[in-house]
Formats: sequence, C-alpha cells, structure tokens
Amino acid sequence: MRLKILITIAMMAGPALAYEPLVEKREFTLKNFVTRGGRTVPEMRLGYETYGTLNDAKDNAILIPHYFSGNSHAAGKYKEADVSAGYWDAIIGSGKPVDTDKYFVVPVDTPVNLGANDPNVITTGPATTNPKTGKPWGMDFPIMTIGDFVDTQKGLMEQLGIGKWHAVMGASMGGLQSYEWAARYPDKLERVIPVISSGWADANLIAWLDVWASPIKLDPNWNGGDYYTGQAPNAGLAQAMKTLTLQANSAEWTDGTFGREWGSRAELGE
Repeated sequence: MRLKILITIAMMAGPALAYEPLVEKREFTLKNFVTRGGRTVPEMRLGYETYGTLNDAKDNAILIPHYFSGNSHAAGKYKEADVSAGYWDAIIGSGKPVDTDKYFVVPVDTPVNLGANDPNVITTGPATTNPKTGKPWGMDFPIMTIGDFVDTQKGLMEQLGIGKWHAVMGASMGGLQSYEWAARYPDKLERVIPVISSGWADANLIAWLDVWASPIKLDPNWNGGDYYTGQAPNAGLAQAMKTLTLQANSAEWTDGTFGREWGSRAELGE
C-alpha cells in the first residue's frame, strides 16, 4: 500500500529529474520457444533494459512488463539529446518510489510488439523472418497469449540467474502480465503490483479490442496480413491508435491536449 501511495504522489507531482545514467538496450534469445498453443518459434529474440544493480543474493529484482503500445523503455534516456525519457521515469530512479539505489529494475519488450519498426525495440513477431521460408512470418506467426509473454520473461529470468522477483509491476497490459505471473508462477515472485488493470478480459474489453483492430483490417493495404512486399496499412494503424489513445485517456486530458480557447478581439480583427 505504501508503494502505491508513493507512486500516486510521484505521478501527480509533475516533472521529476530523469533517471540519470544513459540507458542501454540489451537483448536475449530463447531457442525453440514453444508457445502455450504448441507452436515452436526457433529463435525468440527480445529486448530489455536494466536500471540499478543486481545484488549478490539476486533478490532485489523488479520485473516491469509494459502496456499494449509500449516497450521496455520505462526510464531514462538513450542519449542526452533525447526529447523525453521512459514512460515511468517519474517513479523509477535514485530516491524514487522504485528506487534504483535498492532495486534492480528489468523492463522487457514483448513478442509481436507494436513497435517492431522502432530501432529501439527488439521483438520477434510477424515482421520477423521465418527461418524456414526466408520471408516474414506474417499471419503464419504463432498466436501469442499473455501467458506466452510471461514465459519469455521467465526465460530471461533464468538467464539472469534470478530465482524470485522482488516484485512484478506493470500498467494496463503490463498489469495483465503481472496477474499472470502471480497465477502461473506464484513461487517466482514476492509481490505483484498491477496498475490500472484487471485479472481477466470481459466481453466489453474483447469487443473494444476488435474495434481497435478494425481500421487496420479495413485498410486496403492490409491485404489479409500479407503486406510485407508492398505498402503497410499505416493509415488504418493511425486510425486505430487514435481510437485507442482517446479511449485510454480522460476527457480532461483530451481537452487539455487538443482543446480550443476563445480568441481575443485582437486575434479576431475586432
């Protein structure tokens, strides 16, 4: 409870000093990763970042799975010139609620990440080359579940030699992964901190997921998912992201970001 209160205060307090050390994107690979649906991905290559130091007992690690449209860049900057820091920079860092003087923080990229074309995202998914064909997997890529995401993170956990997470903490879809960790591997974590999330997907959420995806599938460039030799369905993606963004934020955010103000008489030429 104390941590949740500190997080809330930090997020309401406005801009904070960024996590100071420059962040390095790292990567790991899982060979012959078997999905919960029984399909095999010969090489599951994913990115992650770390902040802070893993102690000798390896019991101070916090896993940060990310939200749907996010990635593993949770804090800090890659370069001094970067305009903005990671999405949870206000709460991750020295002396912050997720104190990197005490904890070793590990955010991870998911498979089939939305930012597959972002050079700072390392993910394996439909845009990745299928070693059997030499072409992008496309719609042949195995269906991935939240449980599969968690299993890739468990693979990283084992590679890092961590026996138990101090906490698993994520927002939105990251919260879904946090719940999955608690349900599937309760002996592998001390606590779970899901933020703005739920332990299950009701009919309303499932329906909205279809609404979010519809503009992409209605874009002529979608071509049934086989668009890798032509134009990508970027117009549909933009509409989908607009819908998602508006739904994910409040009316107050929308007004503050895009709202109009009364023009002065001078501006109106009066």
